[in-house]
Amino acid sequence: MPRRRPREIHRQQGLLTSSWLGYAPWAVLTAHCLLAIVYNLATPFGNNGYPNTPDEGAHFQYVAYVAREWRLPKFEGYAGVGYEAHQPPLYYFLAAAVYALTGGEGKAVRLLSTACSAGVVWLVWLTLRRLAPERPLLALAGMGFAAFLPMHIAIGSAVGNDALTNLLFAAVLYALLVNLSRSGGSEALTPSPSPTAWERGAKPPHSRLAGEGEGGEGRTRLLLLPLLTGLTLLTKATGILLIPIMLLGVVVAARQQSGRWGAAFGAATLVLVITLLVSGWWLVRNYMLYGDPLLQRTFLEVFAGTAKAQDFINQGMTWGQYARLVADWTFRSFWFAYGAPETARTGLPNFLPDSVYLGLGVLTLGAVMGFVLRLREPSPLWARVWLLLAGLCLVLTLVSFVLFVRVFFQTQGRYFYPALLPISVFWALGWERLAPERYRPTALLGITGVLLALALGCLRYLG
Repeated sequence: MPRRRPREIHRQQGLLTSSWLGYAPWAVLTAHCLLAIVYNLATPFGNNGYPNTPDEGAHFQYVAYVAREWRLPKFEGYAGVGYEAHQPPLYYFLAAAVYALTGGEGKAVRLLSTACSAGVVWLVWLTLRRLAPERPLLALAGMGFAAFLPMHIAIGSAVGNDALTNLLFAAVLYALLVNLSRSGGSEALTPSPSPTAWERGAKPPHSRLAGEGEGGEGRTRLLLLPLLTGLTLLTKATGILLIPIMLLGVVVAARQQSGRWGAAFGAATLVLVITLLVSGWWLVRNYMLYGDPLLQRTFLEVFAGTAKAQDFINQGMTWGQYARLVADWTFRSFWFAYGAPETARTGLPNFLPDSVYLGLGVLTLGAVMGFVLRLREPSPLWARVWLLLAGLCLVLTLVSFVLFVRVFFQTQGRYFYPALLPISVFWALGWERLAPERYRPTALLGITGVLLALALGCLRYLG
């Protein structure tokens, strides 16, 4: 990418002195946790029909069973342990430990999700600091997006496996970034104003080839990726989307290291085998019990009576009208939708005023425009590869969502949260590029402030 002018770098760093820089990310993280706790206390517990605590009663039923029996349940649809018993077990065993320690207090079990959502916020900070270490306000803007996105706060204050899934997705993507940046040849997404030794041809200290001179560190990074991916598969079936992303990232990094495609594909085979060793037992168990490794067919059979796309078509709606309805409600619920006693039985979402979503749409359009402009600028190979992998994560999440709503009417923006780290990074990079240089720091901090105000304003709709 083009060199940043020295005055811009100094303007960003001037707003955050070394003292401020030490405290600012912790302040954002603390604010996220406090908001999640307030959301927790303000939201009634155990409602399956609240969009801001989706299927919480059923998730808690699974947790309580594990806390009593310490074994996996058998999925029996709406009977037995409940309709969430088809989910992989990792979250529920972790939550069962919290359940046991707190005497089964539901709002205490919610704190596990708060820890996970806070982890996503922190990984966004680490990701942007690695991409652009000389621009701390950029990292704070991305971190602030994840921290103050109201629906992310709500998911982080509810019992359910979404928050842990989002954390593990973010962890895999960050691990890929570390691996690629270590095996690449450039230090930052945007070069610093003054050429350094590595910009004149030498590699920066942290860009050694994967495993080169690192001994156990390189091997640990290689093992960490499949371990995290396997754990994601043990948290939610959506984790399968990470497998092609992980394999592509490993192939590129190993190819840069060895210069040979054989070694690259060998590394990919190794991480795939490790992933299956970690999570394959769950797939085998499902096949033995249900003849369905991912329980997709079983899911379709059990939930055959829920609202479907075809129901709308049968009532006279065209596929185009259905797509617009899904897109509208999904966009709204990505930001925030809430439940109320009068709609809890049907599960229909309640939305904020239209003007709020209109403003958020304008901000989103600005971020997209800025990010497209950013993509047209040159950047280091390792950064381009990671942005491609992050974009692939978002695309695969979108494709899986489209396939799902093609069958079921499920307009829940939280289904995009496995890609929340890429979305947060793209948001920050887009607005940094779109804002005029003179007002860039003010714009980044101002938009983050708007999101914080939105998160606080949504408190009035809880309860």
